[in-house]
Amino acid sequence: MVNNLDVSLATDTHENLPIITVFLLFIAITLFLSVFSGLESDTPKEFYVGGGRHSPLVSGLAIAGSFVSAPLLLNSTATVATFGFDGIMDATNVLLSFGLLVVLARPIRLRNAQTLGDIFSIPGSGTAPRVAAAVTTLAIAGPFLVVQLIAAGRLTADLLGFSGLGVQQVCTVVIGGLMVTCVVLSGIKGLTAVHILAAVVVLVAMAVAALAVVVKFHGDFGSLLAQADSGSAKPGGYLSSGTMNGTGAAARFDWVGERFILILGSACMPHVLVRIHGAKDPATARRSVKYATCLVALLSSAIVIVGMGASALVGAGKISSGSGDGDGALLLLARNLGSGGTLFTAVACAVFLSVLAVVGGSTVAAAGAIAKDIYQNVRDDDDQHFRNGMLAARASAFLFGASGILIAVLWRNHSTVFLGAVSAAIAASVVAPALLYTFFWKGYNRTGLLWTLYGGTALTVVLYLMSPSFTGIPAALFPGVDFTRLHQISPALISVPGTFFLGWASSMAGRHRNASRPETAPMRPAS
Repeated sequence: MVNNLDVSLATDTHENLPIITVFLLFIAITLFLSVFSGLESDTPKEFYVGGGRHSPLVSGLAIAGSFVSAPLLLNSTATVATFGFDGIMDATNVLLSFGLLVVLARPIRLRNAQTLGDIFSIPGSGTAPRVAAAVTTLAIAGPFLVVQLIAAGRLTADLLGFSGLGVQQVCTVVIGGLMVTCVVLSGIKGLTAVHILAAVVVLVAMAVAALAVVVKFHGDFGSLLAQADSGSAKPGGYLSSGTMNGTGAAARFDWVGERFILILGSACMPHVLVRIHGAKDPATARRSVKYATCLVALLSSAIVIVGMGASALVGAGKISSGSGDGDGALLLLARNLGSGGTLFTAVACAVFLSVLAVVGGSTVAAAGAIAKDIYQNVRDDDDQHFRNGMLAARASAFLFGASGILIAVLWRNHSTVFLGAVSAAIAASVVAPALLYTFFWKGYNRTGLLWTLYGGTALTVVLYLMSPSFTGIPAALFPGVDFTRLHQISPALISVPGTFFLGWASSMAGRHRNASRPETAPMRPAS
């Protein structure tokens, strides 16, 4: 355990001084734009979802910026570099989540909601659905925030030329504190500038990196593929499936479970859904998602090329021996390609912006869950609604952000794999079934909703406690012990259909129990 600042300067710190200067200047400009553009957030609705005045293209950029997280950039590049075909499938299959978003965009916007509690609320049904929605939101946003903050601290420390967990903790506190302050002051209106800037910078930086790889190989994709194959984890099988999960029946089931998380979980993260809430109207919401799909498709193509370049020019051995779980492939390639540090700075800024965008979006979504779905929902003070609403929103954002920073600092000696897996799995296993049932099944009722939210969350967490991400492997939360029960099966393969079943069975049971009570009406889908 590190009790003091274990600081060691990198050998090229002075050489990196121009890069560091540009990076810090970029951070300052980004945070200034965030605060300045959101100073007019005078109502709770503007704080949670914005003013709803943007065009479909601008809203699409904001959705893409909130969707692209640091794990998506770093891990996808690393898996393409290391495992070839399986990594390419991961990088491209994420586009399928936008198919679900296109289906959900119109009914979500028709609800005129600001939080998941607004979507799941039933007139006259009390506070239980809102509280359940808030608990689910926090169960997703909390762990995901910690993962993003730890990534931000690591990235900033590495870029500044320092090593040691102590420095990473300081960077986590500083960066997290700045971002939470921006959210408290400006809400989602201020974050819109960050989301748009993140989408543009990430796409441009990755496109330039992909172009640099192509130029490096003089446009010869055959040569690029051959060298990527030789540098991968299994030379000779770069374009063969099964290099990451294996080829047996259990591996195929595991692959299906991971598709559940990748497709359903990516689409149903609260910080992504909050951007759809803020669209001008249902038609704009659908068109915005379509624009975002095109942008992420371009990004996925760039990730594939960059991942192949990392395998060819850096090699899977060097990638795996770096910090983290091989997630340094992108930055290692950016350094390898040279360009006087310009490309490395651009890529680092892109990754950092993606962290800021997701941290801010998660904080706003959690603030809405705490302030609107829990605190304000149990108060009947309508006389000072706006003043109390804004105070509760800002206080909730500060409380959630500060708690996330504290946990991220204390989590320094533990793997973040478990947190990231549980967060995405709850989104896929709980939010996705609840949204689909709410909008498209007339028989879905209050009982089914509560069992979906509470039962699905509990089922998902219990299954992940029995998975290798919790114990039994070096990357687990507790690698020193092993009580794994799901060795080769993704927990999502059980939790997703299991929660769908819970929602259906409990709705049917609730309908029979309340058949003689006409006031207990089923949830009506949005028209």
